Amino acid sequence: MTERTPLPGKKYKFTINIFVLLMVLVIAVQGTYLGYVVGMLTTLEKRFGFSSEKSGWLLSLYDIGHTMAILLIGYIGSHYHLPRITGIGVILSSLSMFMLALPVLFYGTADYTQEQLLQKKEAYAMEMRCDVNSLREISSQGEDCWREHNEHTNAFIILAFGQLFAGIFAAPFNTIAYVYIDSNVKQKRESPFLLGLLTSMYAFGPALGFLLSSILNGVYTTLGDAPDHIGTHDEHWIGAWWLGFLLCGSAYLVLALPFFFFPRTYKHPDSFHLMLEHSRPQVSPEDRLSFKENVELFLREFPMVLKKLLSNKVYITMVIAWMFGSYLIGGYQTYLPKFIETQYGRSASMADIYSGIISVGAIAVSTALGGWILSRYNIAPRSSIICLLGSWVVILVSYIIGMNLGCSQPKVEGLSYVDYADRWHFYHHQEREQQCLEYCNCETILKFDGVSMNGQNFYSPCHAGCTDYDVFSNTWSNCQCVYGNSVEKGLVHPECDIFFAYLAVMMIGLFIGNLFFMVTMMIVLRSVFDEEKVIALSLASFITNLFGFIPAPVIYGFFIDLCCILWNRQCPNERGNCVLYDNDKFSKMFHGVNSFFQIFAIIFAGICYWVSKSVKLPEEMPMVEFPESREREYRDEDEE
Repeated sequence: MTERTPLPGKKYKFTINIFVLLMVLVIAVQGTYLGYVVGMLTTLEKRFGFSSEKSGWLLSLYDIGHTMAILLIGYIGSHYHLPRITGIGVILSSLSMFMLALPVLFYGTADYTQEQLLQKKEAYAMEMRCDVNSLREISSQGEDCWREHNEHTNAFIILAFGQLFAGIFAAPFNTIAYVYIDSNVKQKRESPFLLGLLTSMYAFGPALGFLLSSILNGVYTTLGDAPDHIGTHDEHWIGAWWLGFLLCGSAYLVLALPFFFFPRTYKHPDSFHLMLEHSRPQVSPEDRLSFKENVELFLREFPMVLKKLLSNKVYITMVIAWMFGSYLIGGYQTYLPKFIETQYGRSASMADIYSGIISVGAIAVSTALGGWILSRYNIAPRSSIICLLGSWVVILVSYIIGMNLGCSQPKVEGLSYVDYADRWHFYHHQEREQQCLEYCNCETILKFDGVSMNGQNFYSPCHAGCTDYDVFSNTWSNCQCVYGNSVEKGLVHPECDIFFAYLAVMMIGLFIGNLFFMVTMMIVLRSVFDEEKVIALSLASFITNLFGFIPAPVIYGFFIDLCCILWNRQCPNERGNCVLYDNDKFSKMFHGVNSFFQIFAIIFAGICYWVSKSVKLPEEMPMVEFPESREREYRDEDEE
């Protein structure tokens, strides 16, 4: 089998750069979608009545799909045309984006018209006011709960499959596309910069996604005028959540076509399957393996390849370090908007913007800069691991500082901390002990609807003793617990000027801490031979997803829920979502969990450095011995 003659230098470099540029744009769209989903979670919860637990599953389903496909893509990528597989993945990803927008076609942009909204507000007034005549029953929300369960279940199923397919179809982006670039660059020293550029887009992209979600959250879901007297802070406001998915799907379609015009390889047949064929007697085209024989070959040799990779100590220790390091994205960055919103009293849209600033200002810029530094100064693999260790220590220090830069949570009337029980207690069923609430029947109120006046917060208008509600101005008045005055919607947070100090600490810490994150991928690729790179990177992504990105939202969500002190029980016998956290506990828990995983990332990166000192990496082997040793290795395995 003859090898493709390399292209002339300038044309060769130009073509590779075009492929890199296309992948930068594709990953930017992918990252935008990932950030957009996080930024739109609250809107999806309001529109389709999702609980926080369901929202967490939506996030995890993407990584579950990615994990399901990654090893299969690795094997296919070792046998077939890498750019075309990538192009097919881009087209199918666009279809998954359109699928995520399907609920708007089936269920409409909003679940009520202006007339229905007026009726809804009148019902809301009856349900939330101080009920002096004791007409309200605790089961009054039963009809809404039944509707929520039946009408929105199908919408969740559609979104769930959309997320799952999006993860499956994106599998080629950060595996075979990376290997195609790494295997075809003329000089290996260029690889870290180019791959770092691609990886940085996984941070730039979510920042764009947060910005897009912030913009579209300010656009009413019908793209027209919102119903009268409904503003962006109203609980009935629904942003144009579906439009972002259509934009991402359209962008994917535009970028897909050029991938089908790239050659399979520029320099050599980059295929593990071809490498095995070279070690065996050559066969004529008529004697090529059938599909059944190819499947049998896969079942026989794939476990052998996995065994070789898992026994590679440098490779597996760096993969484990990479896995623990992934909790920075899967956990910290996922819940950062929620942390900023609850800890510092920022709106959801502003929390998205600040999270995007940290993503761009710290993670994205530093990843790209770190890749350039590795390429510019041609830092050796072992020296780069030391750089990685130092930068990850800085992240750990920033977490420790960040956990002490929190604010106090809003104080709510009737909510108090019980020392002997080590828990917070809200006076449900004891409201009548308060003189202003004696005849209000507030114990039947399940849903949280916070109101305030002059820094004094109440669980609901009923708990403020309010009897009058203006459906047009959306204000409550004649509130007995504030001496007959009016109250404002929403809770008032105590003054806290430490947010920008937190922002500065985390930006500096994450900037330095992610400067050499590309070392993880570089060591994974440098610790294996060329024909093993596709499956090695696929296995690394599989492990990172299975033990990192998939459980991260669930683990963080579990610990964050432990910090909740007030739940919004919208339906009887349901806990609902958390509306108020113990901020001090939240800050320490959030950063403490991050610190825990970061410590293990540092430990395994240190083990990788120690192991690498006693072995030769493939690129360090003499070129004269390299082909013979590899041919002998595979021939011996075939004979066994």
